[in-house]
Amino acid sequence: MRGALLVESKSDAPGAVFAPGRVVFIGSADGRRVDPTPRTITAAREVNLGWIVSLAGLDDRTVAESWKARTVFADADTLPPPDEDDVYLHDLIGLHVHAHDGTPVGTVCDVYEAPQGVLIEVETPHGRRLVPWRDELIADADWEARAVRLVDLPGLID
Repeated sequence: MRGALLVESKSDAPGAVFAPGRVVFIGSADGRRVDPTPRTITAAREVNLGWIVSLAGLDDRTVAESWKARTVFADADTLPPPDEDDVYLHDLIGLHVHAHDGTPVGTVCDVYEAPQGVLIEVETPHGRRLVPWRDELIADADWEARAVRLVDLPGLID
């Protein structure tokens, strides 16, 4: 298919992310932006395995195949704001993490999507810890203060 890419969506709103006219960038499989060239989506359609996305200037199947295991990025400023109870995963990075009593624990340094759900990686003075992002474990989040408070569960972070 002449340069079209099969893309696995990590979004709850892939139709908005892959909308024709949206400008995207290409990154490595581990999420680093590797190509500063803006690419415009010319067409996109949902298929069983994800989305078939066509980009302006990419009309060669051989070049498209060389982009296997890459990431497609959109600038966050161009995306619609998340719903009231939703958040973009990249917004979790840098959050300050506090214990149930308000004691600072660390900072979110990475986010992972697992089959069981989202995991935040928290940099603590004692090393990095993984915490599932679940209502049962996150007591509350203050987005203006960029902070989350964990529930009182021994062993959750230490």
